[in-house]
Amino acid sequence: MNLIGGLVMKYPAVDPNELSVIAAADFFAGRSWAGVMVSIDYYYGFLQGLIYTPIVLLFSDPSVQYSAMMAVNALMISVVPVIAFSLAYRLKTGKVWKCVITSLVAGGFCCYFAHTKFAWSETVSVVLPWVIIWLVFRAGDCKGKASRFFMSLLIGAVCGFSFAAHTRLIAVVFALYIALLLERLFFGKKMINFAGLTLSLIISAGLVVFITSYIQKNLWCTDDPALLKNTLAEFFASFPEKYADDGFVRVAETLSAQLYYYSVTTWGLGAVSFCLFAAILSSCIKHKARKEAQTYETDISVFAFFSILTVVFTIIFSTLYRFGREDFTTYQDSIMFGRFIDGVVPFALVFVLIMLFTHSISINKILGASALLGLFFIVFLAAAAPVILECRSTRIAPVLGLYPLRIGAASRELLDFDSFLLTMSMSFCVMGVLLVVISCTKRYRSIIISTLMTILTVYSLVFISAVYLPICSSESISKNASVIKLSESVFDQPGAPAVTAYKISRHDALMLQFLNRNINVKVTYDIESVPENSFLVVKSDEDVSALENSRTQFLLVAESSGLRLYAYGERATAYMLSQNISEEEEEKDTLMPEKTTASPVVSESTETTTAATTVPVETTTTTERTPMVSTYTVPSVITLPADSLDESDEWAVIE
Repeated sequence: MNLIGGLVMKYPAVDPNELSVIAAADFFAGRSWAGVMVSIDYYYGFLQGLIYTPIVLLFSDPSVQYSAMMAVNALMISVVPVIAFSLAYRLKTGKVWKCVITSLVAGGFCCYFAHTKFAWSETVSVVLPWVIIWLVFRAGDCKGKASRFFMSLLIGAVCGFSFAAHTRLIAVVFALYIALLLERLFFGKKMINFAGLTLSLIISAGLVVFITSYIQKNLWCTDDPALLKNTLAEFFASFPEKYADDGFVRVAETLSAQLYYYSVTTWGLGAVSFCLFAAILSSCIKHKARKEAQTYETDISVFAFFSILTVVFTIIFSTLYRFGREDFTTYQDSIMFGRFIDGVVPFALVFVLIMLFTHSISINKILGASALLGLFFIVFLAAAAPVILECRSTRIAPVLGLYPLRIGAASRELLDFDSFLLTMSMSFCVMGVLLVVISCTKRYRSIIISTLMTILTVYSLVFISAVYLPICSSESISKNASVIKLSESVFDQPGAPAVTAYKISRHDALMLQFLNRNINVKVTYDIESVPENSFLVVKSDEDVSALENSRTQFLLVAESSGLRLYAYGERATAYMLSQNISEEEEEKDTLMPEKTTASPVVSESTETTTAATTVPVETTTTTERTPMVSTYTVPSVITLPADSLDESDEWAVIE
């Protein structure tokens, strides 16, 4: 299913998230995008790029590479339902069909299905927490100290390298440590060797910091991580300034929006997960104080601690990451940004399902969860909703979990009060069904709950497959059509002139480099700095009279919708002409071999020999970080769900 869903995507569309990851993969393969990456202010980690490195080494065609990346994503994300099945079976869920339902709910989570259809860091960031908790239980099964120590080293290494996927996974590591400490406190069982875990974590995290620094210096062209966004260094450096002006109010608004998003994305079961977690924790505290045997077993308690603490810490991380955004009052999704939470939502769903299958959930817990859900909604409507409703733009992908609940609403419409009311109503409907099932039946409880969760999961997957991904695919094709057509006239071979991207959109510049791996693309915003003997790409309406009127040769090579390609300089012009002549002669040799004596005619203005045109052109890469100028023009009222999720990109917005 994941493989089929991923193959509908043909070109990178999430700018610059995807192309930055591919740039890292090329960097590990020995190529450098430094000339174009110097214009990217966001850093996205290198782990996903490292996974893609064999692909860029094995395949040369960019389209084939991208399809192979989608296949790798499908393989990686398919690990999640396997681990979920294993955990459900381990935690004594019971019959195999219950484990299958748990696996379906985890692996079939709509945001998992959607976010893994792009070549960004989401896939590895989603999979790693599942791998970590699976390894923890494997370590708990170890009988000898040596084997447990080895597993602890492995878990620490995975935790350390998770920071190379996304900084938000620091929340997962915190949750793991606290869960293991609570397990040691309440149960006294040594599932993990803390010394080995911590030692391995420090070493692997240090290695990640070193590699990250090297990549930022040589690919992003910066020595100071605080100059790049999306890094912990930038977060700590900018936090005091962001918090200075009414920071507390914005934190409260963002937190309420995050809790609302988590609640409705889980169809209300997020509130149930909090109540069940509180019940387990209070039970452990009570029995520990009385020195009595614990009611809940070690494994289910550890999974509860890890799952819900992962959700809580991720919500806190997302809140602190988003509250100081410059577009706080511009985009609806900025305050309600849920993509980070999407990665951990299935942990709560699996936890709730396992508890419903294995323990007798009282009506009081469901009533308590309903009250908590109502509290979340009231706070959200009072604090965050007024700010969100004032925003006149939005992007789908950061709040994708809301859209399946907006039954009957067009995906291209802004979120309004009716949308909030509808999503809340859908959540309360699910809570009502649970209340009726738990209070009225016990024999068929598992069957009814499984049927309900299967319907919700399948419906969400159908929505993603029928609405979201087709929009992504069609609009990514239209977004890339111009630059792909223009790229056909760029000679992607060693020794070809470099390409200078002058004042074109960031995405088009990155795509030029993606489509032409054997040459260097350089971004510039100063007409005077355009180097001679290069191919120059500009917007169709861009004023290049300063170059046209110069004494240097300047020749229009190709034109596509919105873009033009020029050969600037004698060697670049001669190289282009020589390649065209060679192609014409080759065609004549193939079609009319008897006519081989005709000499090609070269323009008088091209006073250079063919031999001189094959001299490799030295390219320069600027190390000066220049501000990004977005120039891509789109119609109003257009939606590309796969948009730039970490910047105020004008593409893919609903106006």
